[in-house]
Amino acid sequence: MSSSRTNIIGLKVHCNACEKEFPILNKQQKLLREDKPIMCKGCKADLVISASEKQRFLAFGNPAKPLMLALMISGLLAVCVFGGTFLGVLQSDGLVLVAVVVMVGSNLVLGPMIRSATKHLMVNLDPKGAPFAASVAP
Repeated sequence: MSSSRTNIIGLKVHCNACEKEFPILNKQQKLLREDKPIMCKGCKADLVISASEKQRFLAFGNPAKPLMLALMISGLLAVCVFGGTFLGVLQSDGLVLVAVVVMVGSNLVLGPMIRSATKHLMVNLDPKGAPFAASVAP
C-alpha cells in the first residue's frame, strides 16, 4: 500500500485494550498504512491494525479537507488584515472589525461542520500480540 496518500483530517482510533479513543497525527497514519504499530495514549500498548480495519481505513475519504481549506483561507485573510493594521498600512477600523467577524464567524460555523463530517472516521486497533477479533465499527 502506498504511504504517499494524503492524510485524513480528523481520523480517530479506538484502542480495544483500554477502550480509549484519541485522534492520530499524520505520522501515525503513515505507520498504520505501513502495518507498523502505534502507541496508545491511554494504556501505552503497541496497537496494530487488522486486515479488515486496514481496508476500512484505506477506503476513508477526506471529507474535512475542503472545510479546512476554507478555515485556513479565512484565517490567512484575517492575519493579513491584522498585520496590515499593525504595520500601519491599513487605517480603517471598520476593516479590522470585518476581519474579526469573518474569522470568528468562520470558526463558529466551520468547527461543528468539521466535527460532524469526521465523526464516522474511527479505526479500531488491537494490542500487538493479541488475537485479531472481528472489529465492529462504532
